[in-house]
Amino acid sequence: MFECTIEKLVDKDEVYFISTLKDITDKKESEEMMIRSEKMSIAGQLAAGIAHEIRNPLTSLKGFLQLLQAGLTSKEEYYQIMLEEIEKMESITSELLFISKPLTDNKKTEAINEMIEDVVMLMKPQAKLKDIQLGFESEETAFIYCDRSQIKQVILNLVKNGIEAMDQPGTIVIRLEANHESVIIRVIDEGGGIPSDLINKIGEPFFTTKQSGTGLGLMISKQILAQHNAILDITQNKDRGSTFHIIFPIK
Repeated sequence: MFECTIEKLVDKDEVYFISTLKDITDKKESEEMMIRSEKMSIAGQLAAGIAHEIRNPLTSLKGFLQLLQAGLTSKEEYYQIMLEEIEKMESITSELLFISKPLTDNKKTEAINEMIEDVVMLMKPQAKLKDIQLGFESEETAFIYCDRSQIKQVILNLVKNGIEAMDQPGTIVIRLEANHESVIIRVIDEGGGIPSDLINKIGEPFFTTKQSGTGLGLMISKQILAQHNAILDITQNKDRGSTFHIIFPIK
């Protein structure tokens, strides 16, 4: 893989173009390795919450099966509940598998609402472990041209950071806004906030405000957004916590 840069030089009446090719294969491989490592780390951190979320439907299924074995007569109603519980587990495990897969590079027009709803479903068990309510607010359906797996990874990183930043019960809200200029996703948490003198350093490799963090999550998120011509902006909330703004310009 190569990176190409072209410069224009003007010498009197002559115009020259100088092209430089740089082999960036090692750089790309290192970036992909970091992304894979971060994805597997997230999957591992979510395991406890997901195990708890799956155990509840399994308990219900076990109870209904025992009732059916005992000769329960009104079966149809319980069959429907059992199917719903199985579908719930299937959705959660599908999203977990989605995270662990390598990132693709397949851009097309996607409904951002559906992507956020998938992330909310996956992260709710983790939020519940800390008594945090995770919500999604949107007044309309918005579409962006993107790689679905990559943008879901960014949203998931920001929600995970919000959960980790909160040391007491509260709320994290994902808010979707759209106008004729841009589509904006805001992840609003109620954590301790980020000091104003450190906000500009967020996203640098290995810079983190968490004791056990690496800083790679936000760095990777910024790289992904740059490939989508989008930006990540961070502001402090008036009362407490931070807001992470993902801004996709509309061409």
